[in-house]
This record gives sequence, structure tokens and C-alpha cells, in this order.
Amino acid sequence: MGETGKRDGARDGEQNTAYTVVIMLIVAFGVLALPWMVLRKLDARSQARSEVASGVTAEDLAQGGKIYYRSCTSCHQARGEGKPGRYPPLVGTPWLLEDKETPIRITLLGIAGPMEVNGAMYNDVMPNLGVTLSDEEIALVLTYVRSSWGNSAPAITKDEVAKVRASLGDRVEPWAGGAALSAARATRVLD
Repeated sequence: MGETGKRDGARDGEQNTAYTVVIMLIVAFGVLALPWMVLRKLDARSQARSEVASGVTAEDLAQGGKIYYRSCTSCHQARGEGKPGRYPPLVGTPWLLEDKETPIRITLLGIAGPMEVNGAMYNDVMPNLGVTLSDEEIALVLTYVRSSWGNSAPAITKDEVAKVRASLGDRVEPWAGGAALSAARATRVLD
């Protein structure tokens, strides 16, 4: 192989290395940009629905969407459709929309037991997010889900979450399904 052949071979090797580096950069950018793009899309959806329900602002929806994406999508999915037979949907769900106290109670203590949601039975476990989320974060995420995917219930405030939390006293055990939640509805904390 002559001097010219060696130079051409070296250039080919450099080009292959350059192509490999460019492809790796494109893949790395895609991996890093994906979460940002998802959060940006959630923000855009939230801003488009800023007038969805009473007391709901675009900023509340944006912040609540971020909390939902981080804490809830693995079970309830990105559009609140849930997983059939495992995790209930949040779309059009009376447990979420009929009053403010019930979704606050569920989020604070979790639930472990059978409950009917939109005509289907569910019996999986929801963790108690009250130990990891503040009253403000719970208010934001519940406002988000109560105002998304066609839901249009009023906003929940951190003061309302604090009142329900205080009403639970020292209780730490999760709700034992829909029957326990129905019984808890009889004791109203919020006006």
C-alpha cells in the first residue's frame, strides 16, 4: 500500500469516527431533550386550559402537571386513563370530581381495597403521597387532574388540604377501599 493509500485509509477512519461522534451526539441530545419536550408539552396544554375551571390558573396547571408527571403517570398514565384492571382512570371519575375532600383523603393516606370506578372494579394499592408531597403540592396536582382531560372541577387550595390533613389526626393507614371512602364522605370538613 502506497503513501496515498495510507492517507486515504486514515481519512476514511477519521470520517467514520466523525460520523460516529455525530450520531452519538444526536442520540444523546434526543435522550436529554425528551423529558424537557414532554414537560414543555404539558405546560402548553396547561396554558391552553387556563380558564378551564373556577379558581384554576395557567401557573397552577403547569406546576401541577409537573408533579403529576413525576408522581402519578406510572400508574394513572399521561392522559389519566389508568391501566384497566390495575389502576383506575382519573377521567370523569366521581371519586375525583364530586367533592374536594375525597381526592384529598385518597392522596394523603392512599387506598388499599376494592373500589368501583366508572363501572369497573379496582383492587390495587395507591401509596400515601401525603408523606412525600406538601399541602401545596397536593393542591396543585389535584387541581391539575381535576382540570385536565375533559375534567372541569374547581381548584383545590393548600388550606383545604391542610384542613383535611388535620381532620385525619394521627391516622396513617390507607383507606380500605371505596366503602371506607364513602363512610368518610359523611364527615364533612370543608364547607
